[in-house]
Amino acid sequence: MGCLRILYYCFFRLFILAIVSPLNACKQEGDINLGITNEIIGTNVVDTLTVDASTFLLDPLPTTGQGVLLVGNLYDQDLGSIKSLSYFRLSNEQISSTSLPDNASYDSLSIVLFHNGYSYGDTTKTIRFNLHRVTEDIEPYEFPIALEDDEYPVFISGGTTLLADRKFEYESQPLGSVLLTPRPNTVGKDTVAMRLDDTFGQTLFDMALNNDSRLTVQEDFVNFFKGLVLVPADEGGAVIGFKDSIAFHIHYSYEGQGDGMRVKGIVNFPIGSSSYQFNHIVSDRIGTSLAALSYQNDNISSSLTGNRTYIQGGSGIVTRLRFPSARTLVNDGLIAVNKAQLFIETDQPTHGPFPPPGSLILLRANRYGTPTSILSSDSQGGQSGYYQLIDQSGGSGKGQYIFDLTTYISSLRNAQIDDTESLLLSLPIASLMSSIDRLNIAELNGKPAIKLQVVYTKIYNN
Repeated sequence: MGCLRILYYCFFRLFILAIVSPLNACKQEGDINLGITNEIIGTNVVDTLTVDASTFLLDPLPTTGQGVLLVGNLYDQDLGSIKSLSYFRLSNEQISSTSLPDNASYDSLSIVLFHNGYSYGDTTKTIRFNLHRVTEDIEPYEFPIALEDDEYPVFISGGTTLLADRKFEYESQPLGSVLLTPRPNTVGKDTVAMRLDDTFGQTLFDMALNNDSRLTVQEDFVNFFKGLVLVPADEGGAVIGFKDSIAFHIHYSYEGQGDGMRVKGIVNFPIGSSSYQFNHIVSDRIGTSLAALSYQNDNISSSLTGNRTYIQGGSGIVTRLRFPSARTLVNDGLIAVNKAQLFIETDQPTHGPFPPPGSLILLRANRYGTPTSILSSDSQGGQSGYYQLIDQSGGSGKGQYIFDLTTYISSLRNAQIDDTESLLLSLPIASLMSSIDRLNIAELNGKPAIKLQVVYTKIYNN
């Protein structure tokens, strides 16, 4: 009878999947009697399952070589202030091929930065930032060896790196300064030119003229010119992104042969290896509901943050999710999950200084909260939830993200997943480490506006 029961169950589950359309309310969708004594199959929809949500702080993120120089700072009342400085080295690779005429004279020293199109915050405000000479060796380091039973974060690929909390000493007096008004979406068209200190420029020029080993020999060059850092000079209102390609030029001129006209030339120092370029992110959450969030206290319940949770790139803030009721459900008798969807609502306006991100991902995290993999979809690759507008009637948010959790919820059966594990709602990996985009998850009826809806089939004893 046991084998026959399983055959009936499998047959009718396939039959029901073919004919049952998704439902939008908590109810039992009708019973099917198999013609076997004391046995009924029912299809149900439930959207009141408990979702434990909290705001979680990841360990410092690796920001080395993300292809962007992030500079600026901003403040908002929910997450406090966030500030980004960008460190990088120059390369002396072109010096050996540069030959200066004997009658050359120094003109100026400059740096040109190229906007990559990224900006976040109030771009109507002017931003001042300075360029400083670094006085401490910029040295990547090996990521700490994972603890026993722990795992490396999914975004660590091994080798050496520089994390967002790392900083290096630099001269207090800047080499140059610039005041600008950001212009979003001007990638390839917008540049920022900064005139730099002439005393330092003359020094570099004289060294180039004399083929000084401090410019021509790599080791000597790094010891002499350890690097540069872009530092926001005031509160500002936005963080902007520049390409990781710059034009650092010594400008000179000399008298041309024959006509006596002055001829202009440059000595070029391109940006160095991406291994030495990283963004240093500084957060200050004092005065906000997340003031207690730290690397020592990395998890704060939504009940302590106004029944909201948050996400923010750069700082490593994500939303941690657990589904205790779903675990109980799928382990209660003969249940097959037909479909499970996770709905995330936000009341963050699309127009304004802090628009919601275009997409989110889910990361699988171990008991320590370390993200070990990207949650895959039922097809191939990781799945994303894309921002979409929703009807305001009946909901608190202006937009939502939807994820298909069918496979994940099904895997909660028979403790296939440890109940200390969790999912982390996050920006996509690239955005998490190279932007400061943020998301406020809305409050709805005294809890975060996060809903898990499960359609399932169950065999009942009549």
